[in-house]
Amino acid sequence: MIEFRMNRLSPLSPKYQTIKRHVLRALLWCGLLVVLFIGCWQGLTAYSKFSLSLADLIPLLTQHNGSYPASINTQLLIEIRMPRVLVAILVGANLAVAGLLMQVITRNSLASPAVLGINSGAACVVALSSIGLGVAFLTSTFLQAMVGAVLSCALVAGLAGYFSGRSVHPVRLILSGVAINALLIGITRAALITTDEQAYGVLYWLAGSIANSRWESIPVLAITSILALGYGWWLSPKLNVLVLGDDVASSLGVNLRALQWSCGALITILTAVSVAVAGPIAFVGLIIPHVAKRLLKQVSNMAYEQLLPLSVLLGSILMVWADVLSRAVAYPAETPVGLLTALIGTPVFIALACRRRLDG
Repeated sequence: MIEFRMNRLSPLSPKYQTIKRHVLRALLWCGLLVVLFIGCWQGLTAYSKFSLSLADLIPLLTQHNGSYPASINTQLLIEIRMPRVLVAILVGANLAVAGLLMQVITRNSLASPAVLGINSGAACVVALSSIGLGVAFLTSTFLQAMVGAVLSCALVAGLAGYFSGRSVHPVRLILSGVAINALLIGITRAALITTDEQAYGVLYWLAGSIANSRWESIPVLAITSILALGYGWWLSPKLNVLVLGDDVASSLGVNLRALQWSCGALITILTAVSVAVAGPIAFVGLIIPHVAKRLLKQVSNMAYEQLLPLSVLLGSILMVWADVLSRAVAYPAETPVGLLTALIGTPVFIALACRRRLDG
């Protein structure tokens, strides 16, 4: 009996390992939420000519007569900083999940919306419309980005041979994405050269920036993001089966074609709404899924029910802190947040490309 109890308390016993993983998982989530909270706090108050603090929001919480708060600090927090932080959270979550879905349906660890040209397609149509070269009925930036993302996605899929019905080699898909990406960037730059007067503003947006985020863009972004992320989480059990291979997934009743189209639609929607608000921000969709897999491997199994929300949290953290750093680099001037994610993501991309064995 004594020996049996000692085995139960042994660090190698299944019960001990289960409790340990639960504790580590709880610590991981709590730690990341604290990092996100600190990032939001810094995003709201740091690097301003005014001395901002969270206490400036107290009048907003205590005022019930509907009148607008008179404090300049409160107005700055509400009108400028708060929508900026919300956009960073939503865009980071969208791009991270778009990258995760793209990597699982292509089975390619280097796949992401930016690498496969979806970001460039959305940005190209928005940029062309901004300088008067777009289609007349595409008056909404969200609609322009959606059309561009769908067109670029269709071009990459067609060039890779997806519509032929045969299996698409991951390398061929990546090469198709690189080719279409270069083509769309070339078209965008060529169009901007002809319009010098409006080129600066569009070029700044093309670098990826959330400095001009306003409350007007939040409802569409938030509703679309929540619905798309929720649908992505609902697909998680099927993604777990898809990882086992097409034959196994088909034998278990998964409609592969419908699942791939669903994921493709989600990737397009998540990328398009993010580009419409923040411009083409690269590398978030590439980096975050790999970081999430490495963290989750330490504390739990690799189920997509946990991997997807963890990617949402990590993507939000990356974008919020990248926005804070974009203000710190050349304060009081601001650096586009897309440059910060590029500086972080480029070494990671090179490291991933050089690895022989990448996480699936």
